[in-house]
Amino acid sequence: MQNKTIPELDKLFLEIGTYRKGTEFMELLEFVKKFPHIAPYNAMLVHVQKPGSQYVCSASEWRSKYYRDIKPGARPLVILRPFGPVAFVFELFDTDGRPFPKELTFEIEGDVSDDNFNNIISNLKCDGISYNEADHGVSSAGFTQISQSKREQTIIRKKKEIQVEIRVKVLYDLVVNRNYSREIKFATILHEIGHIYCGHLGTPHEKWWHARSDLDRNIKEFEAESICWLVCGRLGIKNPSARYLIGYLNSNEEIPYISIDTVLKAAGAIESLLRPGKEPRKEIVVNS
Repeated sequence: MQNKTIPELDKLFLEIGTYRKGTEFMELLEFVKKFPHIAPYNAMLVHVQKPGSQYVCSASEWRSKYYRDIKPGARPLVILRPFGPVAFVFELFDTDGRPFPKELTFEIEGDVSDDNFNNIISNLKCDGISYNEADHGVSSAGFTQISQSKREQTIIRKKKEIQVEIRVKVLYDLVVNRNYSREIKFATILHEIGHIYCGHLGTPHEKWWHARSDLDRNIKEFEAESICWLVCGRLGIKNPSARYLIGYLNSNEEIPYISIDTVLKAAGAIESLLRPGKEPRKEIVVNS
């Protein structure tokens, strides 16, 4: 890595060997996939504290949403709170009350929704990513590269009931094969921007993400495929990354020296693109 400090999660990975074996790593991804209602990083924290958890909520959410109370003596699990220190959640087995909806504890397989597809394409602009489709052969799903031009693109946002046009710089060009289905296009987008958010193409600003372009290609691909598999899995969508990961783990007992910390944070950043109305980063705004 080009950054000198190693996140605590990666210290656990490197020094103790946690999640180094392929079976352990896939177990972690499977676990995080089951918790689409909390950030990927927080799901990992739950896994470290209480493997095998089925569903977690705060005490107030258990009462208001599911009419369940916390059992006496139940141990809270610590997760990170947005814009704050920490929050506490409790696992399903530490609650009593009405029957819990079974559909929330089982995997659902489905298609990419219009909202998810349209939102992510629209919000890519907020990080300076230009989305393009091209007529490629079957072996080329897509690619991402640093933009060599000084192009700009427009973001439309509503402010005080007035539509405002915001011009932003183009930093990266994302090209996807237009001949594929929407599901494959979506998975390709996740994979390619996974490379961007993992710093595989460097970084425009170190406070966005760390530059990690000097990594071995094998590490870069494993991180991007893990992100794609994880985000798709949390949405209940089948995706081609499973084939890559299973193939690699069948041939290798241990996974490459990836940064699990980076993978989980990148997955969380990508999930934020699925919500409408993301604001562009101020560093790329040309006019406001």
